[in-house]
Amino acid sequence: MMEQILGPTEDTPDYYVDAVRIAVGPYGFALELGIQGIGDAPGSEKPLTKRLALVRMSPQHAMILSKLLQKNVTAYQEKFGPIKLPDDMFRELGIEPG
Repeated sequence: MMEQILGPTEDTPDYYVDAVRIAVGPYGFALELGIQGIGDAPGSEKPLTKRLALVRMSPQHAMILSKLLQKNVTAYQEKFGPIKLPDDMFRELGIEPG
């Protein structure tokens, strides 16, 4: 049975994030969502990421979330075209393209 989620309320935070860190343990996953800071000058140290939210979930929930994200990314690409990412990004993250 699907649980129905009510729409946002005035006290519900609404964030845009451009950084995520994932931690995995034997009993769950944690996603740290944040926003990348801005460097002071070209060539300066990489700016710190500001944590906006920490989301924890069971391994089962993480598996379903990954499947739902892939389903929605596929639907997006069918409607709007491929999302282009540089090959270096995949290598840096240690994942396979596509």
